[in-house]
Amino acid sequence: MSHRVQPPPGHFTRHLIGLLLGAAGIAFAPIFTVLSARPGGVGLWDAAFWRVFFGALAMGAVLGIQGRWKGAGRVSRPARIGWWWLPGVVFAGDFWAWHWSFAHTSVANSTLLANTAILWVTLFAWLVWRETVSRRFLGGALVAFGGVLLLFFSSTQRASPTGGNGLFGDALALLTALFYASYQLSMKYYRRDRPAPLLMTFASAVAALLLLPLALWHPDPFLPASPSGWWPLVALGVVSHAGGQGLIAWALGGLPASLASVLLLAQPVMTALLGVWILDQPLMPWQIAGGAVVVAGLFLAVRGRSKTVVEAAVQEAD
Repeated sequence: MSHRVQPPPGHFTRHLIGLLLGAAGIAFAPIFTVLSARPGGVGLWDAAFWRVFFGALAMGAVLGIQGRWKGAGRVSRPARIGWWWLPGVVFAGDFWAWHWSFAHTSVANSTLLANTAILWVTLFAWLVWRETVSRRFLGGALVAFGGVLLLFFSSTQRASPTGGNGLFGDALALLTALFYASYQLSMKYYRRDRPAPLLMTFASAVAALLLLPLALWHPDPFLPASPSGWWPLVALGVVSHAGGQGLIAWALGGLPASLASVLLLAQPVMTALLGVWILDQPLMPWQIAGGAVVVAGLFLAVRGRSKTVVEAAVQEAD
């Protein structure tokens, strides 16, 4: 007769708090990025480099303290040798497109559109891996894409709050979603051989190597003009990138993936509200409507995914 091991008291609550704190850390990422690019700061592409650079350092330090670097030296099968570079390549594309979008559209639009990555992951699993997709997911996906159209429409109804081309920024945010979906799928594949924290550290380091020449090539400043310009960059890398992702990865070890994926939908909402409060990027009616429809569609979609696909879209702790 088998007996289930009961988790210690407070186990669920601790992991739930960790998940919400991780979501809040990631919600601040667009805010720190825009703050770092204000006069006296760096360019948006430069901020993308500093994000993954400081993030990789922080993650690497934690792995070293925990003694978990040993997994890096284990020999992989030839078909899976790309674990150390492929996630990093698409990760670099993710941050390049996302940070560029902030120059043209609001952080609310950019974050909401980027979060449609969970739809692309599931659609890929359905079309390529032949995994079962429920009618609820398909209905939610259609609702979410309707919200995407409303967000694009909202960008035609007023001048961009950043002075750029709002529609171009929205398109970059959708490109971000495709890159991030590719990152999630590559992480799912290589997770068979390597722990998630190690994969995330290597992905961040490879992304930093790829983003460095782009940042140096772009004419915007690579270094802040004053010491005070460093704090948004360090916060972006340590608090949002390493801390946010790390807390979420840890929290998922003690929460059902289906619950976690729903709760993480609070992140784009938090970013939109922070954009109003900190960046003075007010929300307009069409934008609010589009954002509400996107979140509602994503909620229906994640509730309708199979367990296998849910695990593809959120990283599990090791």
